[in-house]
Order: sequence, then C-alpha cells, then structure tokens
Amino acid sequence: MSPAERSEAVDEPGSGDDPSAEPDDTGDLNEASLDDHFEPGEMHRLRSELDNDVGRFDSTGSMTFRRRVQAESIVGGDQFILNMSGGSARRPSWYSLTDAELLEMEQVYVRPSCAEAAEQTLRHHHVLVLRGPRHSGRRFLATAVAVTVAQPGGQCLFLHPGTDTDSLVADDVKPRCAYVLATSGETVERALTGFALARLSRVFADRGSYLVLTVDDASAVPADTAAWTVPVDERPAGARLLHSHLLYRLTRDRGAHADVLLRDPEVIEWLATRPIPTEIARTARELARTADGSVTVSACMAQVAARIRQDAVDLLKKDVPRELALAVAFFGGFPYATVNRLAHRLADIVHRAMAREGARPRPFLEVTRSQRLDEVRAVTTMGTVHTRYGSSPAEIVDFAARGLASELIEVMWTDYDGSEVLVWLSGLVHDSDAAVRRRAAVCVGRLSLLSFAEIAEEVLQPWSLSPDHRERAAAAIALSVAVGDPAVAAHALGLVESWSAAPNRYRRMTAALAWGLAVSPVHPVAATQGLGRLLDTRDVGVAWAVRVGLSAVFASGLSSLVLEAMGTWLADAKDPARGQLLGAFLRICRLHGADERPDAVKWPSVLWLFERCGLTDEADEEARRDTVKTDERVIDLWRAALAHRTTRKEALDHLGSWIRQADRYGEFREALLDLLDELIVDESDFRRLDHHLRRLAHASSAPSYTAQLALAELDALR
Repeated sequence: MSPAERSEAVDEPGSGDDPSAEPDDTGDLNEASLDDHFEPGEMHRLRSELDNDVGRFDSTGSMTFRRRVQAESIVGGDQFILNMSGGSARRPSWYSLTDAELLEMEQVYVRPSCAEAAEQTLRHHHVLVLRGPRHSGRRFLATAVAVTVAQPGGQCLFLHPGTDTDSLVADDVKPRCAYVLATSGETVERALTGFALARLSRVFADRGSYLVLTVDDASAVPADTAAWTVPVDERPAGARLLHSHLLYRLTRDRGAHADVLLRDPEVIEWLATRPIPTEIARTARELARTADGSVTVSACMAQVAARIRQDAVDLLKKDVPRELALAVAFFGGFPYATVNRLAHRLADIVHRAMAREGARPRPFLEVTRSQRLDEVRAVTTMGTVHTRYGSSPAEIVDFAARGLASELIEVMWTDYDGSEVLVWLSGLVHDSDAAVRRRAAVCVGRLSLLSFAEIAEEVLQPWSLSPDHRERAAAAIALSVAVGDPAVAAHALGLVESWSAAPNRYRRMTAALAWGLAVSPVHPVAATQGLGRLLDTRDVGVAWAVRVGLSAVFASGLSSLVLEAMGTWLADAKDPARGQLLGAFLRICRLHGADERPDAVKWPSVLWLFERCGLTDEADEEARRDTVKTDERVIDLWRAALAHRTTRKEALDHLGSWIRQADRYGEFREALLDLLDELIVDESDFRRLDHHLRRLAHASSAPSYTAQLALAELDALR
C-alpha cells in the first residue's frame, strides 16, 4: 500500500477501528516503555544534539556572514590535526605536538587574563585544573600553558581523552615534560578530588613534569580542589585572535592585508557577535585562502561557496563512491563504522532499484579506507560519541568543508532522481541506533526545504498516522528544520495545527511531540499553548506525548515559561486535563541541572527554581517578582499533585526519590526541607507527609537522614 493509500485508509470513517473515538484510559500497551526513548534524564542532551543536527544543514543561500562562515569553513585543522590512536593496553596513550604545530600555536596564541595565574599554579603544584564553559578556549590555553612551563628540551604530550588518572604512576611520566588531559563525566568525579590531585602533584613533581586537566564548567568540582583550579571565565579578544590567525595564514608579502580585513564592515559586525575561537580560526583560514586585497569579504565567501558547489557536482559523478559521499553528507559527525554501514545500506537499495538479481558484490581488501575517504573529500578526527552504555572515544568522519554537506544534498535532489535516497532515509528511522534515527528524521526535514509539499504528503503525513512511535517521533523531528526556514515555516506550523485538531489519536500524539521538539525553539509561546490544548484527554498515548513535549520545552531553557503556563492552567483545569497536567509536572520534576548554575548537575531542576527565589538579590525587583511567581507555581503544583487521586502515589514516590538523592548529595537538602514545609496546608497534608517520611526515616535497609530532619521539623510544627 502506498503512503497516500495508507493515509486515506486510516482517515476514512468506517475502515477498521474508528480513529475519532476517544479511548477511555487506553492506548498502546507499550506506551509506558516509550519513556526509554525520551528519558527525562537525557532531555537536555537530546535538545542539544537535536539543535546541532538541525544547525548542520543550514542553507548557504541567504545567511548572515556568521552563518556563512559556519557553513562554508573548514572542519579540522583550525588548531591542530593530531593522531590520537596508538598506545599500549597497559599504559595511557599519548601524542605530542610537531614542530609545525608548535610554531602555529606560538604565533596565534593570544594570552587571556587568567594565563598568568594558570602558569603560576602549574609551576607551584605541577598540576593545574582549567575549568571553563564550552568554547571558552580552555583546551587551547591548556596547551599554551603546558608549552610555556615545560622544561627546556621537554615535550608537550596529550593523554588520550578518558585516561584514568588513578592509573598514572611515576613510570608512566616522562621527565621534564608537560601533559594535557581533557576530562569529563566519571573521569572528573574520580580525578578531581583533593586526595587524587595531591597524589598527582607528588608524582609529577618527582619527575620534574607537569599535568594540565581541562574540565567543562558543567562538571562538579569539589571545593577541596580550589588550590589547583583556575577558572577560564573569558575568551581572548576576538579582533586580536583573528588578527593573529590572519598573520599566520597570510604570506609575508600580504601581511598588511590582515588590517584591511579587520576593518571590513561585515567582519566588524561578525566580531561583535563574539564568535567562538574555533570559528575565528576557520574564518581566518578561508579569508587567507581567498582574499587578495582587491575584493570584499562577501566576494571572498562567494568564491568559497562556488568552489564548494563545484565539489558537490564532482562528488556525484560515476567514478566516485557516491553512496559514501551521500552517507557522509547526511551523517557526517558520526563514527566511521556507522557512516560506512549506512553507505552500504544505501548501495543495497540502489542495487535493488536497478532490478539487478542476486546480492550486491562488495570488494574485499581492494581499496583502503583512507583512499575511499580521500575520494569523497572526507577527513577523520577523534571525538566522543554517546551510547546507552555511556560516552566513549571514536573516530568521527565528516567532510573537510562543512558547507559541502548541504550543497551535495541540494545538487542530488534538484539535479538527479533522489527517490532511492528518500527510501533510504525513511527506512533509517527504524534503525537500532537512536542517534541515526534522529539524524535521519532531520535529513528528511532538510529535504522538505527543497520540496515541502512532496515530503509532507509522501512521508510526514503517513508517519503522523503510524502506530510505530519511531515514525511519529521522526515526523516531529523532521519539522525542526522546516519551522526555522522562513520560506516553509508557515506551512510547517499549519501542518502541526492540523494534527492537533485531528480526530486520529496518532496525529495528536505526533502534534504533541512536534510542539515540544520542533516548534518550541522558534515559537516557544505558540508551542506551549499548543501543548496545553492537548491536555484534555483520557488517551494514555496522547497524554504521554504531551508530557514529553512539555519536558522538551522545559529542557530547552524555557523553564519559567512552562511553570507559569502550568500554574495558569491549573486554576481552571478539570479532569481529565487536571490529572494530565499534574502528571506532566511530575515528569518535569525528574529533570536535573540548572541553567543558571552549570555546576549544579545533581540538583533537580524544579527544586533549583524553587530555591532560586531565596537567592535572588532583593535589589533587583523585577527578577525578584519573576522568581517569587515561579516559587509559588512550584508550591501550588506540588500541593495539587499530592492531593489529586491519580497523581498522589507518583508524587509521594518522587518526593521519596528526591529525599534519597539528598541523602547522597547533600547540597540541595536545605532547599528540599524548605519545600516540604511549604507543602503542609491542613491536617490531611500533615498526616500524608508524616506517614511517608516515617517510612523512609525508619527503613530497615537504609534509614534516610534527610527524612529524619524533615520529621524533626514536622514535630516542631505540631
């Protein structure tokens, strides 16, 4: 059955079950298990990765200078291309800077204000922790500080990311060398303790060597490590950094052209947006390659775009491994093994489409991997991939020119028959890898910019009717691209509106996911209102989708908007909308982390918003009013969840989980005790919490200290 026939069959009244029927507490039997695909603890990461996927496929047609730079510049080599493989299984692997890389670093290095403190700390303790947010230049600073402090004749060596510092002993450390190690996740928790850093200081001091650790600002750093820690709280000045990169890239006879480029109006406007250091390095390379002093920066970037367009045309010729080129275009940034697997899958589809009998022959040991990648202008770098088992290092493949991906997609779709590619992408939304499913959906969204009506009718509409939750999620994610493009945004929003009003439950489930995942970053108020209109349902599947959608809006930095909307809805909500609203609130309570406190990774997000009210500077009246309102919303929603018959047990269980977390991470214990005090209004509230707290406080296996403190406060209120 074709997608169009399938759509008609589902929408036609009297065909099978009535799609307009509103089931009473029914739904797919596996709806509860669908939370595994949108786990609350992963919502922040999902939001970030989805934004990165969408940003990858920006069109270069009508962009600001900054967007063109991001799309048309070179990946890799903006600082160094280094070999991170090798090393024995028993010792940490490392690599060192070459003479050329040392020369580049010395010429482009712009000392930030914290450089002197970093050098002094490293010389004194032989171990330094550089802590700063993403794109602050802390890793480049770590290299510069290591090179500066290293003894004459010593080397600057880079430990493999994820190296366990507990395994480092004196025999592993070369004399008079400086080491750099990027840490994250569990490595931070093990390595960044006062005891561990003191041990490392002794080991490296004995060898006359040094160790620089870089830490993401969101990672928790214990207070006992302050002596070793220097915050990287500001980037180098953008104009100075661009000037140093231009001087390095330009030939000596063209050095004066660096000043001319810095005075270009487009460059001045771009630098005012505070681009990240990596973006500045990429831009300098492109300007140095194309600017000859007689043309404007816009003309330079146009030359780059024309060159990339010709590269895209060349990659689709018959003598090139086109399937691999297209796999890199759509799935660049993935591990090589994944991209290669997907390229073979596309080749199999093309083989069958050409009505060829038998299995497609695959060459064995005929062409090396590096040769295949060179043919499609792709490069590999070491990076980190997230799996359900945790993060791990992997070899990432992508085009050398970032803009080549979008250009190749446009040439393929407009100049050739791309039906096999659409079949390939549609099939990948069922892949076992969640990241592949998400990127495939984004790729379909990218194709919708070229032919929205065709993609909507042939792909998105059938997906929105599918009983398979993966296809519904794919339809929602695909619209993330369309809603951000002015040419098709109105059509995409109209499509979501039609799904919201449809009698079919699957379309309403798709609409809820689309409001939360696709529309909220661009139209947050409209997305929140759209989710609110879907709350009044007894359908378990629709209710689950609305909860996921509201969680996605909350996790995208719109926490105050979501809580304000929920508080407003609560005042007039009747069942079943009231129960669904409170269930959505409890799901949001499972999120962790605070936008205002990158180090508060253990804090429940809602609890942090409640506590923030007491931390707001009273002199800032406007901020004070906003936080008080948020504080009141949190209290009202918690009281309602504890009082409502359908959410009472879930609310008590969740309070119990917060109490257990407070036992392990005491930093938010006081905030939780303050919230518990606010939840007691009458005698029934008192009895309910008293019984629950006593059960936790006197548990035979693990009595809760936080529950005991809460009980003491309750007894004082009697």
